[in-house]
Amino acid sequence: MRRALSMAAVLAFAASPALAQEPALGTQAQRDAGKVLYEAKCAHCHGLNGDADAVGAAYLRPAPRDFTSSTFKFRTTMSGELPSDDDIRRSIREGMPTTGMPPWPTLSRADVDNLVYYIKTFADDFSGPFGIPEMIEIPKAPSVSAETIARGREVFVENQCVDCHGNGGRGSGKSAPTLTDQWDYHIRPADLTKRWTFRNGSTREDIYRTFNTGLDGSPMPAYEIEPIEDRWALVDYVVSLSADEPNYATAVVATPVTEINDAAFEATPPSLFAIVGQVVEPGRAFYPGISAIEARALVTADQVAVQLRWNDMIADTRGMNGPDLPVDETERWIGAPDTSGTFSDAVAIQFPTETPEGVEMPYFMFGDRKSSVDLWFADLAGPTGQHYIGNGSGNVRAGGPALGLRAAYDDGMWTATFTRDRNVEGHIGFDEGAFVPVAFSVWDGFNAESGNRRGLTSWYYVYVDVAEKPSPVGPMAGYGFLTLLLGVGITAFMRRKYSGA
Repeated sequence: MRRALSMAAVLAFAASPALAQEPALGTQAQRDAGKVLYEAKCAHCHGLNGDADAVGAAYLRPAPRDFTSSTFKFRTTMSGELPSDDDIRRSIREGMPTTGMPPWPTLSRADVDNLVYYIKTFADDFSGPFGIPEMIEIPKAPSVSAETIARGREVFVENQCVDCHGNGGRGSGKSAPTLTDQWDYHIRPADLTKRWTFRNGSTREDIYRTFNTGLDGSPMPAYEIEPIEDRWALVDYVVSLSADEPNYATAVVATPVTEINDAAFEATPPSLFAIVGQVVEPGRAFYPGISAIEARALVTADQVAVQLRWNDMIADTRGMNGPDLPVDETERWIGAPDTSGTFSDAVAIQFPTETPEGVEMPYFMFGDRKSSVDLWFADLAGPTGQHYIGNGSGNVRAGGPALGLRAAYDDGMWTATFTRDRNVEGHIGFDEGAFVPVAFSVWDGFNAESGNRRGLTSWYYVYVDVAEKPSPVGPMAGYGFLTLLLGVGITAFMRRKYSGA
């Protein structure tokens, strides 16, 4: 929706030399070149006519931008205004993290300019008075302190950011399940604890710009917070909720302890793994509801325990789930969330049933015909864990050793802890110093994920740390003593050899 422009303002625009600036629309040759590039790289999602009516649109969430609507989320302009040319250039260059919009860093400056000029032909607003939008001013960022972060938390609460983003910023506010965009698609609030996923940029200046301009077409409004120091305080608080980068891991260290308890887990550094959609086999999940999972592991003399944590917008504990549920053969993203409670949240840890020989491992999609996998599975609608054995996505069956499970949801985060005997005949063991292959799967019930439609990882490792590491002092002292004897011996030999010279 364009900001109101009175007839007097339109006449003033046309009459005043100072305001008679023409919108930048490029030459016909530039627009023609942009059309060629657009049809080759953009039309599959945004449509030949820029209206997002394209073959790829059904598979994408959020939906591709409808350029004919004149509604753009990411701008340095006032709420309701069109974006600047630089705003469109930035979106093309940098893409949109966690969406279907990729970055295009290899396009030349001329190519990007031509694309911008052609995209602007889809909406008449770009060629009129609205084509020269009002830019916001982003002042120099002040320094950060504990005091500004604390004030930012107050501003966060005062402006009801918790209603959508949740008390902990994990996108789990009370309004989150009901939010829709201008086109009536459900839209999730940003998880502020994962700043690297911010689609409008993750720097302090980017975050300042986002809540000053709002995200047009979405439930995220523009905020005019006064004084300006409070705006930067809110930025500082949001930044404090997240690391700069995700620092994804390649292994989980299973720490030896005498007792498995919450304190022991908290004392163990977590390992973070990216979750991606299962897009290989029918039941494809192009945009899973969960983007990352955190893992810790402990071992005692008799048991092994793995604790998983992940952020989730809502705890779906109605319905049911399982890795063996029938697969929906329609290979597309399910557009509407499951508000009926048909599917519950669920999680699974996957290990090879037997220790692999060499580098070959079972297929990461629930194993294969030759090599099976063990699945430690938790349907979070129930209190107990279930063991499955898989020889592929179409051959998953219940059975295997008993599992312990504790699970709880709090402030936008699930925590699920599995325990099993450390060594079970016929199943993989957790010996000291071993690297045990591991993979993870997560089902988001609200996102209608079940069976083979889920988020997952490929294979990583659990390293079982050594309980009693030998002290280096003894070997070091021994080597030092031998070195001393060798030095004394060489010195004595050289003196004897040359004493008579």
